[in-house]
Amino acid sequence: MRQHRVFAFGHLAILAFCFAACAVPNTGNPVGSGGAGATAGGSGGRGTGGGTSGGNAPAGGGSVGNASGGASGGASGGASGESGSGGYASGGNTPGSGGQGGGGAGEAAATGGGAGRAAATGGSAGPGTGGATGGLGAAAGAIGGGGRGGTSSGTGASGGAGAVGGATAGGCGALTGSLFCDDFETATIGMPPPTPKWSSSFNGSATITIDGTAPAHSGAKSVHVKTTGAYQAFFVLSSGVTFPARAYIRAYMRLGAPMTGGHNTYFKSGAAANPSSEHETRVGVMNGMLMINQPAGDRGFLSNQNYYTDGNKPGVVFAPMTWVCVELLVDPPKSEIDMWVDGREVPDLHRTDWQQDAVGALRFGFEKYAGPDVDIWYDDIAVGTQQIGCN
Repeated sequence: MRQHRVFAFGHLAILAFCFAACAVPNTGNPVGSGGAGATAGGSGGRGTGGGTSGGNAPAGGGSVGNASGGASGGASGGASGESGSGGYASGGNTPGSGGQGGGGAGEAAATGGGAGRAAATGGSAGPGTGGATGGLGAAAGAIGGGGRGGTSSGTGASGGAGAVGGATAGGCGALTGSLFCDDFETATIGMPPPTPKWSSSFNGSATITIDGTAPAHSGAKSVHVKTTGAYQAFFVLSSGVTFPARAYIRAYMRLGAPMTGGHNTYFKSGAAANPSSEHETRVGVMNGMLMINQPAGDRGFLSNQNYYTDGNKPGVVFAPMTWVCVELLVDPPKSEIDMWVDGREVPDLHRTDWQQDAVGALRFGFEKYAGPDVDIWYDDIAVGTQQIGCN
């Protein structure tokens, strides 16, 4: 059994940690950041004499890259790591290899040049004239790539762009045990998360707005937290949901820059009336890795508790500009806390001796103790009575 080491960090200790090294390759509990590119299905290219278009499906769980229409072949997609997603890329001018399109793309029509069949879930078929074009479709949540090319002669019309399928995995679809979930799709771009569900809390200069320009985790919108000198900037969930005694809290996060060496907080669970209570539970960063802490006794635990004895190996590290699924269990009656990242438990953050407030409010955003200002995006925030997961 690993010996857990409790560390203290008051105001002086926090300043000391600001100089700790952080950008070390993750060898603890890795969080995927998008693997190597794989060829993805592009839009239906031009087939002459039965030529085929469309690329191969992506590896792992990466989303297929967007391909431009016309005589374009396969675009580059991304093979996923543990949670990585594929990149968006324009199609090249060379035809694809005729492989299966991304995520359940439908097959093209038989001889005669009809449109390809639509995908089984969410996709739409591409048109065909003369020769058949690849149908464009996608599994739920992926961006559609090209389907199989037609087999008839003649020159096929180019396929349209891949359509976004159904709910993205880990969104706010049917979630077992869920009491609350917000994907922010009905919120107004440029405005704060809407009341009465949400309120905003600031101590210093910052903005919290609905963003429709940066890639959301699901749909088209997410919440963008941008600090410009603020100590605290939170959007707060305290009404519209009755928190259970044993609560599972899931959020998707996207950091605009690498995790810092200094200690800071991303989100926290605590009393409704007090934004900084002694027994709140903070989820944040220190030494360039995920950690938990609370003010009472300056208690905290790193996602690698052997950091100070194993050569400063990092624990769980979030890659910048990548959506990461973070799930927190808080059970005040049992003094238990646990954490999962992209569906994997973080053993060093599972505690059964964690005195904590009953959940009265959840605060998402940023609380800065050391280091630079930040840009952080949040999406698909859910609360449930059992583990929600990331699928």
